[in-house]
Amino acid sequence: MRALFLLPWGLFLLGLLPLLLASPGEAGGRGLGLLVASLLLSAVASLYSRFPVAFPVQLALVLGLGLLAFELALESALRLVGLDPPGYTALGGVLGALALGVAFFLGTGREAPLLPPLPGVGTREDLLRLAGALEGLALRRPLVLVYLATDAPPERLEAELRRGDLAFRLSGGYLLVLQGGRPEDALGLLKRLRSRFPLSAYAVERWKGGSLEKVLARLEAEALLQS
Repeated sequence: MRALFLLPWGLFLLGLLPLLLASPGEAGGRGLGLLVASLLLSAVASLYSRFPVAFPVQLALVLGLGLLAFELALESALRLVGLDPPGYTALGGVLGALALGVAFFLGTGREAPLLPPLPGVGTREDLLRLAGALEGLALRRPLVLVYLATDAPPERLEAELRRGDLAFRLSGGYLLVLQGGRPEDALGLLKRLRSRFPLSAYAVERWKGGSLEKVLARLEAEALLQS
């Protein structure tokens, strides 16, 4: 929806209405600072109308940031005309925070975009850097994790993965993250890998959220029992 980028600017102008209803008083520095912050927040919110996610997620993001911009603009306008903002002006910020929370739950549901592919097989440091994103994605879209105990070369393993799957090289093997996959897909992948590489042990789990470090520890322990 192309008109979505106008929503935060409309909320920004709505917050400035007190400037039209009263003659400006002494413009305090805090009032001007809030005005600049609101202007920048409105600009960022309009950019999110082009964010490559589903429309409900776009709408919640733009609305949330737009409401935060409205709250700042309203407080700024009241200060600029010499009035103290009443307590209820914070309602816009509260509603904005709630809208951003809705955006998170929508964005980590079925509409959640897959994580972009890595340039090759990642390291344990890459895995830890993506831990937050993976944990958020697993909350609403279960991921299939496959731990492989093998010394196969990374480039050969990468050639066996589907588009969208992630691979990370750990101290004792590899962790594969099958995005949007099913346990049956993991079994087919394992069958193919066992015919091409020497696998001393493996472990599979359908991850439905929680700590990445804990699920990784479970997989490594399960593989260790097999070896």
